[in-house]
Amino acid sequence: MWDTFRAVHPLYTLLYPDVSADMMQSLVIKYEQGGWLPIFPSWNSYTAAMIGDHCSVALADAYIKGIRGFDAEKAYEGMRKNAFEVPASQEDYKNGMGRRALQSYLKYGYIPLEDEVREAFHQKEQTSRTLEYAFDDYAVAQMAKALGKDDDYQILMARSENWRNVINPATGYCDGRHEDGRFEGNLDFVNRKSFITEGAVCHYTWFVPHNVEGLVEMMGGKEKFEAKLDSMFTEGRYWHGNEPCHQIAFLYDFIGKPEKTKKWVAYILDTEYNDTPGGLSGNDDSGQMSSWFIFSSMGFYPVCPSSNRYMLCEPRFQRITLNLQNGRKFVITPQSLPKDRNYITHNEITNK
Repeated sequence: MWDTFRAVHPLYTLLYPDVSADMMQSLVIKYEQGGWLPIFPSWNSYTAAMIGDHCSVALADAYIKGIRGFDAEKAYEGMRKNAFEVPASQEDYKNGMGRRALQSYLKYGYIPLEDEVREAFHQKEQTSRTLEYAFDDYAVAQMAKALGKDDDYQILMARSENWRNVINPATGYCDGRHEDGRFEGNLDFVNRKSFITEGAVCHYTWFVPHNVEGLVEMMGGKEKFEAKLDSMFTEGRYWHGNEPCHQIAFLYDFIGKPEKTKKWVAYILDTEYNDTPGGLSGNDDSGQMSSWFIFSSMGFYPVCPSSNRYMLCEPRFQRITLNLQNGRKFVITPQSLPKDRNYITHNEITNK
């Protein structure tokens, strides 16, 4: 779920809603049988192999996009438990039940460097966990709102802003933070750090998919945001084989620079994919790399799963028709525009 929540499950909600519903009900059954929603389900068991709480994101994304056929109330019960509770049994916690380091996250609003997250395959990685939990809180909040649970919604939306607690205002990049509130003061943005998961600070700083506008503000405005974003591509920092980067090229859309989204998405499509046996630049991770390609080739991408918001790029085809399960067709027909403005401007859903 650590990667498939990004684009695989959103693609299922669009093309295969019945399959999506079955998958979501499987997660509900897992909760009913085991007492917790899984964090990183694998081999029909709980594991603490990866970070985040992204089964909750997949459930919220499906429900917000109209997928039914699964027990939404029971699903929310499990989502809420993951977001608010810690296993009473240490053995359950060791076996992967519940969010790692949730007590620290709730106490400080971030996971401090002093909490080394020992009971996890990926130990430490405190800043990445904080960023992902903030997004997870946003997703659970959307489910709470949809189900009329306003008190939970308010609490979780406030918690979804915890990403701010690990953005160092001195650098505009995410950073490790101590229990006393001091930032680590890291100035190496391109090499691996123990408080970042499978990547560098320059990769994870951009993981605020639910409040990109707020991230723009924290970085000092659109110009500084754009300069940092440019450096990801002009200085070779972008790493497409690492899925936490997958939304980055689309962030130009948030600052009124769709031509740059067009440019860099096209570059990624051209350079990171080919039809040889090694045609993917990283592990497909249960279809995430492929789903990114499909969405991007169609001209839109779900930067923020659990919302109905898609960011736009240039479609790769003159006409794209998706035959939806309800019998309707989703037709994408990009207009002929000047080369510097050749990006999608209109989507049409038709019964034809």
